[in-house]
Amino acid sequence: MRPISIMYRRPPHAPQRFPGVLLNATSSRLTIQSRLSVDEPRLVAGKVIADTNYLAIWFVFKGRWYDVGKFYDQENNWLGYYCDVVKPVNRLLYGAKTSVITDLFLDLWISPENAYYVLDTEEFDEAVSRHLIPKRLAKRAESELFRIIKMVEKGVFPPKYVRAMKPNI
Repeated sequence: MRPISIMYRRPPHAPQRFPGVLLNATSSRLTIQSRLSVDEPRLVAGKVIADTNYLAIWFVFKGRWYDVGKFYDQENNWLGYYCDVVKPVNRLLYGAKTSVITDLFLDLWISPENAYYVLDTEEFDEAVSRHLIPKRLAKRAESELFRIIKMVEKGVFPPKYVRAMKPNI
């Protein structure tokens, strides 16, 4: 395992660095483990899904409209999957940092029971109205979110290798 920083950009801000360790790299995906650092706990359906020192295994894909985080609490109990709709990364860098991942605001939480929740729709609507993302890109982001939801409903998302991955503790 070697140190790596995930470079994550949410328009209009400059990319931020999130430190982690590289667990695996292929030509089509990076697998990175990191501890979360948040300003305040994130709740979905009344449950805390993200808090400081929670563990995440991030899967960054080449050419896909999403990344996936497999989240664990401080006792390393699995909580679910966090999926960001992102602009596809055309080239994966995995030296000291990743290629810049651009967030398109829409997120999806998938619980262990396979219930899903669409998140950040208000932030998405605001980003579109403020022209932080072009309308054409926004329509594609919505289309990709619905495509991911259909895959969740069919039981084929997240991919098997994401489901099988365990934290390296």
